[in-house]
Order: sequence, then C-alpha cells, then structure tokens
Amino acid sequence: MKIRSVQILAVLFALLVAPFIMAGGHKVVKPMVDIPVDLEVQEGVTKTLMATEAAWNSQDFAKILELWDEDQEFPTYIAEEQAQWFVGWDRLREYLDPPRPNPAIEALRLDYYDIQVKQIAPDLAIAIWYLHFEMKVIGSNPIGEEVRASGVFRKTDDGWKWIHYAESPVTAAVFLENLMEMQVRDDWDEFYEEAQKNKKEIWKRKRATKKATAGK
Repeated sequence: MKIRSVQILAVLFALLVAPFIMAGGHKVVKPMVDIPVDLEVQEGVTKTLMATEAAWNSQDFAKILELWDEDQEFPTYIAEEQAQWFVGWDRLREYLDPPRPNPAIEALRLDYYDIQVKQIAPDLAIAIWYLHFEMKVIGSNPIGEEVRASGVFRKTDDGWKWIHYAESPVTAAVFLENLMEMQVRDDWDEFYEEAQKNKKEIWKRKRATKKATAGK
C-alpha cells in the first residue's frame, strides 16, 4: 500500500472515531457489577433465556412465541436489523412465525452469555446480556457478530415470560473500529515494542544532531 493511501485512510479513520475517542474510554471494559437478586428470579429468567436460545438454534423460531406472555396486549420487539419497533402480536408472529421461512437464511446460531438479572417489581424483571450471533446466507460465507441485548419479563403461572425485547448495536464508528482491530496480526505486539524502541533512537539522534548543529 502506498504511503499516500495509508495517510488518507488514517485521516478518514481519525475523523470517524474522533468524537468517541474524545469522549474518553469508550472501549474500556470493566468488571461486571454484581446485581443482588433473588435466586428464584435469577434462575427463572435465565431459564427463559436459555429456552429462547435453544429455540433459535433449533431453526424453529415459532417456538419462541410460546415464551412470551399471552396476557401482554402489546408485546414490543426490536432487533438491530429492523427499521421500526414491532408492537403487538401480529407483527411479532409475522416476524417469528412467517407463513413461509426465509429461503435465503440457511442456518443461524446464537449464544447468550454474561446474563444479569434485575428485579424491578414482584412480578417483573429486567435482564441484560450479550449474544454471539452467527448466520449462513445462501451463496455467502457464514458471518458472526457480538450483540448487546435486554429484555423485560413477567412472572406467570408458567414461569417468567417475555413482554419486551431489544438489541443495542454499537455505532457505525465503533463497529468499523472493531472490524479493523480484528485485522491486526498476532505478532503486532512484538513489532510494536521494536517500533517504539526504534522511534526513540531516531528522535534521540535527531535531537543530538540539532544540538550539535546549533552549537556551531
């Protein structure tokens, strides 16, 4: 790659991510905060989440509807690819149990992890978690993605049921930054240490030369 191209790429990248870098610490990952919650609530909500994950991975997405509270008049749902919120049973059923499966999607897989539960009322709880998403579309290589998600659950006679689901994708700038970080080769750290050492030696020589020139 020519130096000019590298310079242009660096400038474009800097302009794109500068607002987030200036905000400070947007990529810092700190330890998870322990949320005190009743064990029954934790296990009940987690059980529903695991059943949802299993339904997605079975490819029979209609099973997920069984995990939603039927008494909730207006369930709400938004995935990152949706243009607007799905409000109500008609939209939710259309999404999870369409008359005909999408032929373009050959297979998908989800993995829920780092689940945290917070009880907000005797019969209501919120869960936040991360999910690893993988999908194979016909004619393409499989793709993967890390997604943040949250949900609201109501306690029923049949366990904790969904009433609200939302995914929270990262911004385009952070996504691009993550993507570019993945392209860095494994030997970068070793190269970086050597490069920093070389730069210090170069600037040391330049300062010495400048000092010697100034003394003449």
